[in-house]
Amino acid sequence: MSETADEWHVAPSPNGFTDRFGPLQRRWAGDRWLYALRVDDGHRNEAGLMHGGAMTALIDEVIGTFVTETVGRRHVTVQLATTFLKPVQVGELVEVSGEIVKVTGSMTFVEAKLRVSGSVVATATLIFKAIRPRAPAGDTQGG
Repeated sequence: MSETADEWHVAPSPNGFTDRFGPLQRRWAGDRWLYALRVDDGHRNEAGLMHGGAMTALIDEVIGTFVTETVGRRHVTVQLATTFLKPVQVGELVEVSGEIVKVTGSMTFVEAKLRVSGSVVATATLIFKAIRPRAPAGDTQGG
């Protein structure tokens, strides 16, 4: 691995939404990637702080990636509940962490936290549902 453990680097983008929202940063921390976002003017609300919708989108994108990397299957978000604890300023680096609470045959339950300089600024609970792989192009047989 060419990236060193304590350094943030631009993360590969998993989709077009992240391209519009990011760029996300990542660093390797022992046994997994940690992700973060540097808040800029495009993430702020009328009060000049990070918009709650931007915070929620950040959680959904990063924790979705975390679930894919950890559980190893494609999924969609079926529930996301966010609690905002502290404001986030433009220019701050917001780190996202998640812990998988439970994995069933088709569902993954996760608790997440957003932190700025080690202080928790938001928490969230998420539920993801596994989805079937897409049929190859030209496959006319239903599933």
